[in-house]
Amino acid sequence: MQNKDKNSYYCAPGEKISKEILEELKKINDTYSKDKNFPKYMQAIATFFKLEPVTITNEKKLFFAGFLEGEGSLNLSAKKLKNAKFGLMIDPEFSLTQHINGVNHLFVALSIFQTGRIRFKSGSNATLVFIIDNRIAIEEKVIPFYENYLTPFCSPTKLKRFQSFKEVIHIFKEKGHTDLTIFLNKILPLWDSLRMQKGQKNETFSSLEEAQDNVRIHIKDQK
Repeated sequence: MQNKDKNSYYCAPGEKISKEILEELKKINDTYSKDKNFPKYMQAIATFFKLEPVTITNEKKLFFAGFLEGEGSLNLSAKKLKNAKFGLMIDPEFSLTQHINGVNHLFVALSIFQTGRIRFKSGSNATLVFIIDNRIAIEEKVIPFYENYLTPFCSPTKLKRFQSFKEVIHIFKEKGHTDLTIFLNKILPLWDSLRMQKGQKNETFSSLEEAQDNVRIHIKDQK
């Protein structure tokens, strides 16, 4: 890995990010996890990757919306958790992935949303991912951005996906995830509809029915 110019790191095709880069990025994220100082985190990312400050204009937001249409992702993950009320945790997440050569785009995301973090994508050679996994931040920052700058122009498929994701966020806001009937018959079907890939070996559940049965068994075992 080399510093191709004065402003960014550069990885040639197939080249892996160096261990030193990964360790420093992890250190920056670990520090942020402890002090929760976002301006300090942004400055650390900018300094590390040699990025210039971003001026956020309406034109920049429109460009970024088009970028998200192709590269952004709205997902729900299902995780088995014994301490969860229904033995299952559904986590919403907004993410944007880029090869390290395009880290400037991830920094734009940091600058626009004023939250989130940039991490290395495990298992990749040189891919970074910008992630917002805090539900309140998704509700207050990601959803409005999509509504104002992306959904008026996005594809029907992306619009339907956004609407389903937004519905889940609304259900969480109204505490619907604490109601068994809503969890089984609204949240889990929405989770299933938003799964991008099915039939993978590492799936938590192979089907909607399996996830629902897992919840029912957990509730029965608690009685």
